[in-house]
Amino acid sequence: MWCGVVASVVVLAGCSPEGPPQVITVPPSLTVSPTASMGPAVGLPGKPELWEGTGELGAKAAAVWFLRDLYRYVLETNDTAEWERLSTDDCEFCANKVDQAAEVEDSGYAFRQDGAARVAVERVEELNPLSYAVLVRIDQLPVQTFSRDGVWQSEYVPDAAQFRLILHREGPDWLMYSGAEFDADADVPSLLDQP
Repeated sequence: MWCGVVASVVVLAGCSPEGPPQVITVPPSLTVSPTASMGPAVGLPGKPELWEGTGELGAKAAAVWFLRDLYRYVLETNDTAEWERLSTDDCEFCANKVDQAAEVEDSGYAFRQDGAARVAVERVEELNPLSYAVLVRIDQLPVQTFSRDGVWQSEYVPDAAQFRLILHREGPDWLMYSGAEFDADADVPSLLDQP
């Protein structure tokens, strides 16, 4: 933390050819802090309009919503109820995110992300008429770490990565059946090419 960074600041103002500039001295009680303040967590995100679609467009919209919007909500609130509701019981990727949120909740820390991550859908593969594998590249923005009482601790920038979600349409919702993370520059094999 910075303490008493500004001892005094001299500002030149009102220069004119008529006389010397005025000098304004800022009192030493003024301090500057480079750290962010912990704002409120994001709210539960609404589903995208294309969520209603049962085909490729719906799967793409759902994958982006899960990885950019719902994940940020879980990151900032540790509330996994919607994440769990839209995950199947055997989705290890989904369960790992729930466990991570519980660990953060127990640690006494809170996170805030500096805006929504940049995402790009790299590939969509139809596994059957209601199931799709969607490969998404994510470039995360910086994440601020705070103590529970709002004191800034640190900042980190998650590495860019690719995520492949297998999504299945069930009733009015898309469910996560599985997920896998890959390096951002990895050549992720197609599921359609595997025996």
